[in-house]
Amino acid sequence: MAVAQVLEEGGGARVRVVLAPRYCPFASPAHPDAGRMTERGGRWLNGFGLGLREPERSRMLNNDCGEFYGRIMPRAPAGRLQLAVDWCTLMVAFADAHCDEGAAGVRPGDFARLASRVLRVLEVPRAVMGPPGDVLLAAVRDLAERGRTWSTAAQWARVVEEHRGWFYGVLWEFACRAQDRTPALNDYAHMRQHTAAGPATLCWAEIVDGVEIPERDMASPAVRALRELAFTTAAFDDDLFSYGKERWLAARSAHATGCRLNLVDILAQERGLPVHKALEEAVALTNRLTARFARLREQVLPTASGPLRQHLDHLSTLLRGNAEWGLRAGRYSDPDGRHPGAVVTTGSFTDTAPPAGAPGIAALSWLWELPGYG
Repeated sequence: MAVAQVLEEGGGARVRVVLAPRYCPFASPAHPDAGRMTERGGRWLNGFGLGLREPERSRMLNNDCGEFYGRIMPRAPAGRLQLAVDWCTLMVAFADAHCDEGAAGVRPGDFARLASRVLRVLEVPRAVMGPPGDVLLAAVRDLAERGRTWSTAAQWARVVEEHRGWFYGVLWEFACRAQDRTPALNDYAHMRQHTAAGPATLCWAEIVDGVEIPERDMASPAVRALRELAFTTAAFDDDLFSYGKERWLAARSAHATGCRLNLVDILAQERGLPVHKALEEAVALTNRLTARFARLREQVLPTASGPLRQHLDHLSTLLRGNAEWGLRAGRYSDPDGRHPGAVVTTGSFTDTAPPAGAPGIAALSWLWELPGYG
């Protein structure tokens, strides 16, 4: 295994993170229209009066939402996929502004009020919420109107509930910051899929596909496990990609606290590890989760309905696509939109499967204990 490490160069002007190889036996080709979809998403959001200028506009485009969602659905028609890319463009900007960066990250009341309005507009697009001219709510309303036109009632109900789950997770993070405490690994492990908006992200794929997944499929224990495995793994990967960015920003922030909401920091604190060992353990954990997902997916596929098979394909491309995107995204290499290349994260992939078996985290153990699925 390559040695994982974090290097700070030039007095902290550049942070370099080297990751151990990731096991991920799935393909995730890029969508041919990824760049154009990113540009369209930026124009769409600016069209509501956001008025972004440099460097904020570059920072928004650096999120590269067309590449991100295009790797999840590389063969989707660009016209339909633009809905998901627009959502990603808006919600990444929303998360940066209101969830986890700077002073906004310690104002739970402001977030709760805003989140409740977003949920209401998703539920009832014509509802008047917030002051006139609110850019965020106007964009959410546009997404809701477009999405409801293409979706079934069951699909749209999932959109609303998955966003409710995301906002619940973010409020949990606010509570950690308010108490100035780093959460226990066991708590973080089961909450991370929600704080990273995993289900809220993928709920749009079903609408883009235009095929409703039967509720009996979505509610089955094996499918619930596959979804949790995919969302948790992708979220832990995000922790690896964002680790250098978080260190770079923390060194320049006036709002730094003792609360750490990153898998690497949590492993280091809970197990008394130096950072390079915590990085290795974090990658080893994502590898083990990926291997369990791959094994369980192969067991579920033979009897899966057509819509469910399509959903499992998206979960698979999410795993590899998120990893490919995260290693390249300017979102992580240019932390504030003003310092391109300030963070360099180097990673690779391996075909060598990790050891089988649960990773010893109680909240995740059920994923290895499904009756009938070894």
